[in-house]
Amino acid sequence: MRQATDARQDPAGPSGDGVPVFQLMDPELVRDQYAFFARLREKSRVWWAELPDGSRWLVPTRYEDIRLAHLDPVLRQKPDPEDDPVSDEEGGIWRIYNEHPVVTDPPKHTRLRKLLSGAFTGRQTERMRPRVEATAAELLDRLAEEGADGSPVDLMEHYAWQLPLVLICELLGVPEDRRQVFHDWSRNARDFTGGATHEGREEIAYRIIDVIKELIAERRAHPTEDLLGQMVQARDAEEGRLSEIELTSTAFIVLLAGFETSVGLIGNGVHALLRNPEQRALVENDPSLMPGAVEEFLRFDPSLFLTNVRISGAPTTVAGVTIRKGQPVLLSLGAANRDPEQFPDADRLDVTRHAGGHLTFGYGIHHCLGAPLARMEGAIAIGRLLERFPRLRLAGDGDVPFIPNPISRTPLTLSVLLI
Repeated sequence: MRQATDARQDPAGPSGDGVPVFQLMDPELVRDQYAFFARLREKSRVWWAELPDGSRWLVPTRYEDIRLAHLDPVLRQKPDPEDDPVSDEEGGIWRIYNEHPVVTDPPKHTRLRKLLSGAFTGRQTERMRPRVEATAAELLDRLAEEGADGSPVDLMEHYAWQLPLVLICELLGVPEDRRQVFHDWSRNARDFTGGATHEGREEIAYRIIDVIKELIAERRAHPTEDLLGQMVQARDAEEGRLSEIELTSTAFIVLLAGFETSVGLIGNGVHALLRNPEQRALVENDPSLMPGAVEEFLRFDPSLFLTNVRISGAPTTVAGVTIRKGQPVLLSLGAANRDPEQFPDADRLDVTRHAGGHLTFGYGIHHCLGAPLARMEGAIAIGRLLERFPRLRLAGDGDVPFIPNPISRTPLTLSVLLI
């Protein structure tokens, strides 16, 4: 980690402030985000991350600075007030991607979030519990068949990716005969070995948009009570409440973001327990610990490590550094969750820890709407897995590869033995 351990004070930085610099694509960061950021945190509360094109993003390393940055109204998804929506033909796939509540600012964000909030309340989430239980049971039956001869099975491929995808498709109302494209997306998202390309992901994204538009048209002809049906009704019942591109974009992000966090929660949670048998024994002996254990899994190893980017809409101060308008700020949820000032002995898994306050679902107005559903999915998925396979263990030498990029913290594969 030469760039971080031998970091230089760089007076030529964007603000001329001498803040140290590290390379965002440093191989050591890709290999072990937590160790990398621990070393950064020891040296400075804030760094410049240099991108391959030479541009730099400000990166705070401590929990409190990252939390406060989420609350700063000057730090926005976009630096200037948003223009009125244009058609997707004018902006292509990325215009569609930029019209949903995750990447918009008030007042648009407020309007879009209000539209979706009713679908993700605790009451609505509880209504899905029987389906989550049934889906987990079905997938565990298939998993048992895969490993019945004692051979290793990939828990990510056959369980962690499958359960959340089935459930989010059902919530939105995507029929089984239209789900293949979403399976293709999930496989592409995991392939960083050369088989997947930016163009490949974009091609799949266009196919997803086509499916969504077909489903929207069908719901206009035949209204339904699923989430997409409700969104279409809101779009058509009150002109101007939801534009067509906002409708398409929001459905797109609900599908994609609605399952990837849960995938990481299941994979990382199981991996953490298999690496820490004493903690596994605690939750197996006392299932009432599982809700708190899920919070600890979310804190200990979130599926997205470097994810929240904000743009300064005006000069402001972040972690003691004054930045100009238009300066990107990169907020690391994983780094915040391992700050020992906030979570003592932060690098140790402790299912009895009070892990409330972790930033895995974001913070402030962009806190993840789907958090209650993800928590329930994680608790059921991991709990039922341990009940069904009490002898579950890592296969081979126990080495688990992660998707090789600095953004994600999701296992690429999780090879296990069931018996």
